[in-house]
Amino acid sequence: MKINFIVTASCLLLSYSSVTLAVVDITTLKGPTANTPIPAAGNGTVTDPASTSFGSGTTSRLALYVPGNVYKDYPGWLPLYKALVFQGIPVRVTKDINVAKSHDAVIAYQALQSKYLGLLDGLTWSTYVSGGKTLIAIGLTSTDNNLKSTFGVTPDTTSNKNKREVIVLNAPTATYPATSVNSIFDQSDVRDKEIPLWKELLNTGFTTIGYTLASSSAPNGVKALGSYRTDNSAIDTKAAITIKSTANGGKAVAIGVDLGAYIGEANGGKTQGVPRSYVAQYEPGYDNFIRLIKQLYVTSTSTGLVTSWGVPGNKGVHFAWTYDIDAQDSYELAFQCAQDLQSRGIGGTINWQAKLVKDAYDIASFSHYYRNISAVEALGNMELASHSVSHSPNLLKFPIGTGKEIWNGIDYDETNYFPFVGQCTSTSATDPWTTNIPGATTCDTPNDRLYFYTLGGSLLGEARVSKYILESISINNSPVVSYRTGHLLYPDALPQVLAATGFKYSSSGACNDQLTHMPYQAFYNNAYNQAVDIIEFPLTASDEDGQINGDWEAPGSKYPNGSYAYNQAALINKIAKYGGQYTFLIHPTTANLPGQVATQFSDKLAFQQTLTPKVANVAYFDTMAGRGDFHSARIASGIDVAINSATATATVTVILTKPITDLTLKIPTAWAFASSTVGVQATPGAVVLLNTVAAGTVTLTFKTSGTVASTSAPAPGPTKTTTTMSIPSPTVPPPTPTPLNPRLVDDFADPQRYSSEKNAMGYYTSDDGTVSAMSTVQADWLMLSVKPTSYWYSNLGPVNTCNDYSGYTKVSLAVRYPTATRIGFNVVIQDVDAASCSQLEQHEFNATALIKAATPVGPDNWLQLDLPLTNFGTVDKTRLKAVSLSKFTQNGQVEVDYVYFS
Repeated sequence: MKINFIVTASCLLLSYSSVTLAVVDITTLKGPTANTPIPAAGNGTVTDPASTSFGSGTTSRLALYVPGNVYKDYPGWLPLYKALVFQGIPVRVTKDINVAKSHDAVIAYQALQSKYLGLLDGLTWSTYVSGGKTLIAIGLTSTDNNLKSTFGVTPDTTSNKNKREVIVLNAPTATYPATSVNSIFDQSDVRDKEIPLWKELLNTGFTTIGYTLASSSAPNGVKALGSYRTDNSAIDTKAAITIKSTANGGKAVAIGVDLGAYIGEANGGKTQGVPRSYVAQYEPGYDNFIRLIKQLYVTSTSTGLVTSWGVPGNKGVHFAWTYDIDAQDSYELAFQCAQDLQSRGIGGTINWQAKLVKDAYDIASFSHYYRNISAVEALGNMELASHSVSHSPNLLKFPIGTGKEIWNGIDYDETNYFPFVGQCTSTSATDPWTTNIPGATTCDTPNDRLYFYTLGGSLLGEARVSKYILESISINNSPVVSYRTGHLLYPDALPQVLAATGFKYSSSGACNDQLTHMPYQAFYNNAYNQAVDIIEFPLTASDEDGQINGDWEAPGSKYPNGSYAYNQAALINKIAKYGGQYTFLIHPTTANLPGQVATQFSDKLAFQQTLTPKVANVAYFDTMAGRGDFHSARIASGIDVAINSATATATVTVILTKPITDLTLKIPTAWAFASSTVGVQATPGAVVLLNTVAAGTVTLTFKTSGTVASTSAPAPGPTKTTTTMSIPSPTVPPPTPTPLNPRLVDDFADPQRYSSEKNAMGYYTSDDGTVSAMSTVQADWLMLSVKPTSYWYSNLGPVNTCNDYSGYTKVSLAVRYPTATRIGFNVVIQDVDAASCSQLEQHEFNATALIKAATPVGPDNWLQLDLPLTNFGTVDKTRLKAVSLSKFTQNGQVEVDYVYFS
């Protein structure tokens, strides 16, 4: 890259790659000129649900019932609400029991305590559940006889068992089978099946309520969905999460932890020892509570309900490559990272430290190399974001500041915001600085292992000055809306400081530390009384959390636990099961801190180049601002569903208060798309509102079957599995999609469903065990390690039934070969006799020649096989039994994506 600079009156001309750009000379800057109001002290006013806009919507939404003054005693209702909507659940908040009971599903947040219950409330809720509806109680302590009967439990009287370390999510059993809500959790992964409660660093735990179960022997008796495990590894005699069902589908669920407080403390970084890791590992934490509630919600009606998915375009993970530019060589190397992403057609976020002074950390790297920012910006794919001014190790001790901090264009002036990092020569508080600034002659008592300390810093100065300088030099006039602190330190006042200075999004937390792989909304002073308009995307992993390089190795002799890229891909595929976010941090430098081994930049870049294509199937790559804008619009949207049982149709109304791109709606897989007022892409179980949809109302209609099927995969399958329609204007009614929506046999989206031998239609499916060592379901597809005798098999309906597929003319599937060796096989359709619907006949088609000749579809290289049913001879489509794959031509690996009839 060749760069030439020409000084002019107030700017520099930057020339590279045949492009000349005007770059502002930072010595001419003085600002920001406007003062920032200093945020008020305290945690903010406790939020009354009645003062919010969260009470709109129809009865198809999940009701969050927070009656009377519950909100004053339990402000955790607000972080609970936010977590629910970030998971895509449409929620209506109400203080009115009559409004709440009109919904098919209700969370009663701390409302079922004796002090909050009206005289007849227990009977009201008993009637509600017996009427076939779903009641989820958080904080059930009342021993009202109606409630005890409805829930089938008696709660603790002490309500404080601080030795309960985790909640173990129990596996489905014969009495509560795999079709239960717990089937969504991976019992083979301790992080998925156990929710941590114990604060090891404080030797204490969350307040909990334990439930004594009444008899569970009856078909509709109470069951334990979750059990407490105590500090001596014993299972507590009292349950943590319980469920009692009625014959007509009603459910009463009790959760023995104040979920709102749990979420609020996690978001505010107050869990102190609860997480089992800091970053780079799977730690769903409170996500699993919300996933459970989501599953209870979508199955609370016989026809199913609609939620929004946390990733655009029906992908599995909202992925952001981010870069912290906080060393002098990072300014040049950042270009290589950005250029690699540009070559792949994706973007990322570069967090630039506005380092304006030479101190004990480094030279004034921003002052020296800020012109390189323009070279990166000119690539067109990177977001310009802030990484503070000082990158201070003692940021937690910074005062809020005056709101008048400025940069006036010279290296040092008494009016400048000029934070200075010094280094002590020993631990003595009286030793001199190794690098001095006027007026700083001694060390403050150091509290960092490197003994660095900062003078002259403030939280407002770090935010407002860095934002001003970056926006002033931006060649694209880009607003700087994303922020990351140095060292991922998170002062309590940071949320309101960022909001006051005009930021919108932050990535200053750590996902494991915050007990979530979802974005979340920040709260005033890191408490949870009052929300702040800042969305946090906690860091998932970085180049400091593993042996980073370009190796892709499964566990073996070289890497006993697998290479770093291999393990991060595995983590991403876990997060993809519920549509979370993944944020990776690279420091584009080979420099290292004292006492640490330097990592070559070439290894970091090689890691990026290796991981990106490995997760392209499930990842939607985006910038911090792109993710923020998507979620800001998504959590402000509303979804309402109206079912017309007479016509077997569903009308879904989506209310958008902001424009949004590629919003995905998850629908029951039994529904068939009919129409939309905007262009969509419909796949089994999901509909994507294509491109950017303006604020307003979107209406979609579906044909329903009246039964609930499994939710669809987090990532779309091959292109030909979709029905896509685009219309020139939202006012023009769309055409009927053709061909007819496919009947999905399986999408291999859910490892627990597959392990329980259920396909996407809920019918028996299995294989000969060849996948037992292959993690079963890989992200969104099935991986088979095959030999000539291997098979895969899936029923097309109930056993001993003549299943009518007469409306379909072909079976389609997609296959892919990890080793590029195309292994042939037979596709088999089974039908049954008309008399007993049990005597089967096999109809085989050898697909080997078709496989060898097939052309890969899309960038993921899937081979789409469309097989007319006439290929199978005299198949009777009115009495089909199963579809299978068998007679593989050699040993090897085959990946299978969607299998469907159309």
